[in-house]
Amino acid sequence: MDREYAGDPSTLRAARRDVVDWLNDLGADSETTERGSLIASELASNAIQATPGVPYQLHARAVALNSASLAIRSRSAGAIPPPRASWRPVDQMAVGGRGLSIVEALSDDVIVETDGDDVIVTARFRIGSAF
Repeated sequence: MDREYAGDPSTLRAARRDVVDWLNDLGADSETTERGSLIASELASNAIQATPGVPYQLHARAVALNSASLAIRSRSAGAIPPPRASWRPVDQMAVGGRGLSIVEALSDDVIVETDGDDVIVTARFRIGSAF
């Protein structure tokens, strides 16, 4: 699945819904669809906060048996995610700044890449089956 959204917080609901529909089509259980929805929401929120008004792309892939990846690609405008060592812990009582830590806690792997002016953050996770 590939989608593009306006760089506006009002698009978060559509991104989450698209991921849930995609995971449901794969036969994922409710825990997996909830996890995928949260991952997509956090990644998209980060893209919007880094470059407000700039469109972002969501790429969802089944990458192996019972495994998926969600990636958000956005223009960086110089806003590159911080190194993993500086990500705030999920339980830290800060307002904002925990998105990548939340994604990391919900995923099996998180990869941050740059491609020219674009930043691609990919989360990989297992797909639990509803059957």
